[in-house]
Parts: sequence; structure tokens; C-alpha cells
Amino acid sequence: MTADTTTRTDRALLDWLLEEDNPGVRVRALTGLCGLPQDHKEVKAARGVVKQALSAVHDLSWMELKGLTLIYNLTALAESGLSRRDVKIGPVVTKLLAQPFDAGCGDLMALRALVMLGYADDQRVQKRLEQVADTQLPDGGWLCLHRLDKMKRTPKSCIKAAMHALLVAGELRKQGRSVGWSGRLVSYFLKRRIFYRMSDPTRLVLDCRPGWRMTDVHFPIEVMRVGLPVLLEAFAALGVGQAPELEEAWGLLDEKSDEQGRLLLEGTLSKPYLPKERRGKPSKWATLYACLARENRDTKEK
Repeated sequence: MTADTTTRTDRALLDWLLEEDNPGVRVRALTGLCGLPQDHKEVKAARGVVKQALSAVHDLSWMELKGLTLIYNLTALAESGLSRRDVKIGPVVTKLLAQPFDAGCGDLMALRALVMLGYADDQRVQKRLEQVADTQLPDGGWLCLHRLDKMKRTPKSCIKAAMHALLVAGELRKQGRSVGWSGRLVSYFLKRRIFYRMSDPTRLVLDCRPGWRMTDVHFPIEVMRVGLPVLLEAFAALGVGQAPELEEAWGLLDEKSDEQGRLLLEGTLSKPYLPKERRGKPSKWATLYACLARENRDTKEK
């Protein structure tokens, strides 16, 4: 790491994230926490290690498949700091975008990955973003169109889709882009203090088993779940990190950090699409997102 690089993250914690045992985290820490540009020699070298180590790069059999397999492997590339310039993903992106848009969590998770991979200016992605705007429900969220079409009344939206839309908006904002639907979406979450039911502010919307809730340190994201650090990083990116409605969430993040500032993993997939981390052990991915969130907590909404 260059000597003039500055970050508010504790140096010992940053050094831990920059270790070479998790190349994807190293790339994201170099760019997101150290502020190094994509063409910096250290970043390019780290991306080279990712391309050697990540199964989604050297085993391309997933490109012949469909559904969540495509979405999760594209997300693996994106999370690891790669872009469309690093892996020839054009044909699989074309296949993915040829599918009808259903406004569901899978569609939105895929859209986030494409934005991260460098497709934000692609006309097909721009069309998808217009469809996101057109399908936003009055409460600020979304519901799968195949379900919505069968209903006589406008229903409540699905918080799972809303979480993934939030991540899309956050990634766009980090690229200096804004979308008109993000304001109502942020309000959707703030009214719930992120996690809670409107009808019962003490009850979680997604009240499932420990380790799999929005309040937990769960990684990587999947269509049904987004963990606490990733959610807070999106809010910070959108410039609302200081909203009083988020105080409890920030407190939870602090409670789940050990003395070194590392987050212990509380939940993960049985077959994660990124190198697996163990539950109950410090998670570099979750800690990275916590650090990114804290770095940008004071960013003002534009």
C-alpha cells in the first residue's frame, strides 16, 4: 500500500483486510478504503490474483446454465472487484438481459452485479433501470410482476426486493449516478428502522432463524437475504448514514465487532459462490463492508 494512502479505518484492521489470503477483499479494500485507482499497479496485481483464484473466472461452465447460477457467479465477479474488462462475460450478460424483467429480488440482484461490472451505461441496463422506476409501488418497494398481475388491489411490496433495489441505488450513487426512485425507497426503510414491521415496530419483517436475518452478519448476499453490514454500506453510499432511524442498526454493527473491529460471521450459504468463510469466525467480507459503511457514514445526501 502506498505511503500517502489515507483512511479512517484502523491501520491494523486495514492490514488484516489487505492480506493476500482473500484476493477479492484485498482488491475492494485497496480501491474502497485506500482510495487507489483501478489502474494502480497494486490494484491490477490484486485483480490478477483474483482471476487466478476465483472459480467463477477459471471455470466458466456456469455460463451455460441459467437462473440463480448466472446471477451468483456474476455477483462473485463483481464482489471481487472485477469488471467486464477482466472476464469475457458479454454472451452471458446478453442471455441474462434477454429474459423478461419481473421486478423480483433476482432481477434486482443481477442488476446490481451488472452495474458493479461496468454495465451502467449499457442501453439494456438503462432500460432495466427505467423498468425499475415504472414498477415501483406506492409504498416505495416492489413485488414480482407475475404475482402483481394476479391481484385485484395494489398490495404491499416485498422487503426482499426492496433490499436488492437499495443495493442497486447505492452502487449507482458510488458511480456518481442517481435514480429518481431511491428517495421513496430510502423512506420505505427509514419508516421501518430498516428491519421492523409497520404494524408492530418491535417485530422483525424477516423474523427467521438467527444468522439469516437482516440484523445479522450474513454474507454473501443471496436473493432472500442481505446482511447488516451490506445494508448499512448502501445507506451510507446514498448519503443517509446519519439518519436517526439508523442509530439502532449502527449500534448492532458495533456490538457484533470484536476488540480488533472484526465482525464474526453469523450466517452464510451452505455452498457460497465466494470462497467460504466459517460461521463464528472473523469474516473479512463482512468486516470490509462494515469499514466501507463507517468510512462513508457522514456522507451527505445529494
